[in-house]
Order: sequence, then C-alpha cells, then structure tokens
Amino acid sequence: MNRVIRWLPVLILLAAGFWRFHLLEAQSLWHDEGNSLRLAERPIPSLVEASSRDIHPPGYYIGLKWWTFFAGKTEFGLRSFSAFWGLLAVAGTYGLGRRLYGPLAASIAAALVAANPFAVYYSQETRMYAQLGALSVLSFWVLVKMLHASDHHRAENRPNQFAFHIAPWAIWLMIINTVGLYNHYTYPFTMIAQGVVFLWWWIPRRDPRARNVYIVLNVITLMFFQSWLPTAYKQITSWPQAGDQSDLIDRTDRVFTLLIYGQTATNLSALAYVLPIGLLILGVLLPDRRAGAERPSVLWRVSLPLIWSGLSIGALLLSGAYREANLKFLVPAQMAVALMLGRSLERIGAVMSGAVHTPYRLWVRWGSAVALSMLMIIPNIQNLSPMYHDDAYARSDYRRIAELLTENAQDGDAIILNAPNQIEAFDYYYHGNAPVFGLPKGLGGDDAATRQATHDLIADYQRIYVVLWGQNERDPNGIVEATLDEGAYVIGRQWITDVELVQYAVLDAPPTEPSQVVNMPFGDQITLVGYALSTDGTGQQILPGDVLGVTLFWQTDTPLSKRYKVTVQLLNPDGTLASQHDSEPANGRAITTTWQTGQTITDNHGIVIKQDAVAGVYTLIVAVYELDPPHTRLIPGQADANNAYVLTTLTLQ
Repeated sequence: MNRVIRWLPVLILLAAGFWRFHLLEAQSLWHDEGNSLRLAERPIPSLVEASSRDIHPPGYYIGLKWWTFFAGKTEFGLRSFSAFWGLLAVAGTYGLGRRLYGPLAASIAAALVAANPFAVYYSQETRMYAQLGALSVLSFWVLVKMLHASDHHRAENRPNQFAFHIAPWAIWLMIINTVGLYNHYTYPFTMIAQGVVFLWWWIPRRDPRARNVYIVLNVITLMFFQSWLPTAYKQITSWPQAGDQSDLIDRTDRVFTLLIYGQTATNLSALAYVLPIGLLILGVLLPDRRAGAERPSVLWRVSLPLIWSGLSIGALLLSGAYREANLKFLVPAQMAVALMLGRSLERIGAVMSGAVHTPYRLWVRWGSAVALSMLMIIPNIQNLSPMYHDDAYARSDYRRIAELLTENAQDGDAIILNAPNQIEAFDYYYHGNAPVFGLPKGLGGDDAATRQATHDLIADYQRIYVVLWGQNERDPNGIVEATLDEGAYVIGRQWITDVELVQYAVLDAPPTEPSQVVNMPFGDQITLVGYALSTDGTGQQILPGDVLGVTLFWQTDTPLSKRYKVTVQLLNPDGTLASQHDSEPANGRAITTTWQTGQTITDNHGIVIKQDAVAGVYTLIVAVYELDPPHTRLIPGQADANNAYVLTTLTLQ
C-alpha cells in the first residue's frame, strides 16, 4: 500500500499532463488568444504600453514572450505555456493538500483538479487563467510553509534563527504575489484570503515577529506594484460592463457545476448535487483527529480553502461582474473546492477505518475515500471528451473562417471584422489579398463615424464579407449591419462556431419603394405590399454568376405574436431549387413581433445565379414560414403548390 501511495501523485500528474497537452493544437486560436500573441510579439516597452489600454496587466504577456522564444508560435507552442501552468497547479494542489491534510486528501484534491474540464479548458488556452490558478495555489503553499516554520521554531524556542528560517518563505511569497498582481486584477482576492488566513493563524499566537514579517512582505509587494496602480484603477473602472441579470440561484448552480463537473456537464442527477454538497458540509463538521489538530490554534488549516474560495466566488456572484465570460476568474476557486472535497473524503475514510483492525486500517481508509471520490472523478473524465470534440464547446474557429475567405474572396472584395479586436486571431490564419477593416474603430461608440466608414466601403467594393462577433459590446446599435443592409444585399450567411460570416453583394442602391405593387396577403395578418428587383421589368435576362437583388415591402394590420422568416427562391426551369435566401425580415433587424401596425418593412434579399446554371426560364417565388416550427408556411392569397407566391419569371441565356 505504501508503494501505491508513493506513486499515486506521479500517476495523477501524468494523467493531468495528458489531458492538458492532448489535442492542444487542434482548435483554432480565438480572438483573445490572438491578442495574447500580438502583445507577446511586441518589444517589452511597447508591450507594457499596449497593456495599459487592455483590461489585463502585462505580466502574462511578458512570460508568454519568453516562452515563445523556445516553444515557437504554433498553436501548440503558444498554448503549452498555459498547459505548463495548469500542470503546475495540479502539483501545487497536491503540495498544499499534503501540507494541510495529508497525502490522501492531497491525492484526491489533485485528481479533482487534474480531471476537471473547467481547469483543463483554461490550461489549453493562450490566456492567463491557468497561470492565475497556479500562482494562487502556490502562494498558499508558500504561506503555509512559512506559518509552519514559524510554529516549529517557536516550539523549539530558537528566536535567533527565526528570521533565517522564515525569511526565504516570506521572500518567495512576496515574489509570487507580485507576479500574481501583474497577472490578473482578481489576484488581490487571493491576497485578501491570505490575510484572513494569516490573521486566523496569528490571533492564538500573538507573535510580533511573524506579524512584522507578514506586513513587510506585503508592503514591499505593493511597492513593486504601485507604478501600475493608476493604470489598473483606470482599466477596471472604465472598461465596458455587460453584467448578467440572472438570479442568484441560477448563478450559484452554474458556478457549482463548473467547479465540480466542468462546463460540459449537463442534466446533472440528484446524486451529482447531493454528494459534493454533503461532502462540503461534512468537511466543516468532521473534526481532524490527528494529534492536536482540533485545537483552535490550527483550525485555520481547515478554513483555508473555504476562505479562499468563498471570497472569489462571493465577489463574483454578488457583484455586477458576473457573466458567463467572467466565470474563468474562478479557476483558483476550483482548486480550493477540490481541497475541501479532498479533506472531507479523507475524514470519511478515517472514520470508516476506525472500526477496522490495524493491518487493514490503511486499506479501508484509502479505499473508501478513493471509491467515493470516483463518483465525481469518473464523470469529470467522461465530460472531457465533449470539450475536445463537440463543436458546442469549441473556440471561435478563425482558422476555418480565414480558409473560406482566402479561397472565396476575389479582387474588388473587402472584409469587415466587427469588432476589430478579432484582427489578431484572423491575421494569424488569413493569407488572402482582400483588404481587412476593423469596424467600429477602437472600442466603438461613434455611430456616425462607423456609418460613414461603412458607406465608404459600399462605394468602393463589389462584395463585402462581415465577420460578426462581439457586436453587442462594440456595435450595440448594429450600425455596421444596418448600413450594409440599407446599401447592399445579403447573399450568404453562416455560423462557424460562435462567429457569423455574412456576405453582401453591392449592386445599385436598394429601392425605397416597390416598383411592382401586389398587396398580396400572407395568412390573416401579413401583407406583401410590393417588391422591386435590381433589374426592372418582367421577363428580364439574368446571367450565370450574377446576383439578383430582391427588395420586399411588408405591412401588418395588427401586432404579431409569432416570429416569421422569409424565403426568396429561384426555381430552375424544371421547378427544382436553383438558389435561395432565407432570413427574418431585414436580415433579422425587423423581427415580426416588433412590427407596428401600418409600418412598412423594407426587406432585402440577394439571390446568387450559379455559374453552371442552364439556359431557360426561371421562376422567382417568395414564402413566409414560422421560425419555430420552420415547416409551417403562411398561405398567400395566390398560392402555388408549395404555398408560395410567384413574383416573376426571368430568362437566363
């Protein structure tokens, strides 16, 4: 058994390394990772200056800069920096757990961190969160070493050697905390937790030497950070906020799921809730029966992970900073929760082994604790697979977007990145010739300038591709899309992971009134007032490769309670589908439930004529169908066999 105990931490680290380096390069870099790369490529003075305009301090980027000097700038090389810190976090969790609660609790806690998809995910991302977690757990490990050293030398009554033995740990804690402050602006919560733990440790002892050492090391740490304090204050107070308005119960449930089972866990059973919650409660109630461990002077050991996790979780849950994108700030809290669970399981194992004869006591203690821990560790391992292979959890695929645009964009085309901070990841992959524009510029907010810049692109280019992500923050009024919808025709749009790629064709300016008035009812409430084509008349000619602009004009005589989509289809001479364009009216900017009685809705659609289209007479039709379910069509006043209305015919030669 002792041999198994000795090798178990090594096996856990090997497993943690496999999960963190497995398929490390498979996913595309996304926009934040691209930002990390571009900052790391700058000279250090320029890097620091650029970080002053970012929401993160420069420490991580400087470390990444030195890392890429050896590891390179491939996806694997860039992400291996975080994988390294993620592996160090597992080792730090084991070290801290062993120092606080012994090897059994430490092994379980390290395994819970090693297999947790939330921890693994941010160990595979070129961002600072794995480093944040590792620095946090290492800082507590050093703090505990310092406190134990102080207790040891006070017990042996060797005051002359106090500074000699305590100073190295104090210096290490000062270094780690300084790096942590320059890593992320949530690190002060770790330092506050350190202060609470130290105070809890100090009150029964009243040791002035330890107090003075702790104060001095924190003062020096803040002195190292003081030059960045004005920048930090400006960044934190001026960065755009978009808090989540969900209630506290939903927030708590989301945080619980992430920290225990990871972001890929769905449809949790009652046992999945009861087991960890029960263990966390038992961890507080069950005393530690080791020699002297129940005394108030060492209760700080039991409370350390509770204080650590409670501060960071509470601050996020109760502040205006809570939103899905900010849950990554809880990477350190995941390690603290794992330590609490590890201690609880160790205590249960100790209780169960108490009634067993000595030769088997160790086996029962470890076996029962590890068996219970498997009820959480095995689901975590199962939850890792979707993180690697399920597109629902994939990062924004700029690699695929860049490949599509490199292949399809031609002379006379332009690319808009909305918001412009996508440029770093996009440029990493894009090797085409079409010019790339970031709109809105900067952090957005100047709608007039954005509208004019978009008009200028419409005037200068034949087709415009728009890469849409983050527009709710950078372009909340949708100026880029609205201007393009007014001056061009959408001919294609697709979602690639969480990024939308939209293609516009620039023809003559879309009309503001119909050239053909039809007043055709669709169902009982919607009327197609009329339409206009980018070429006038009926029976007009079209050519392969052309784009046909179709503008529809809609009205309703009563408010609508359902959302509908419009499909404009071009049918081959034999009646089969040649081309189509579907969208909610005005490309989703005029949802039917927002229509006002008597208001005219202008709805532009672009129809691409394929290059291999055969000569003949084509039919242009329009239909309206419910968004959900999409197969239910509104019947027009003059319907064909498919409940569509025939607009006109066109001749292709």
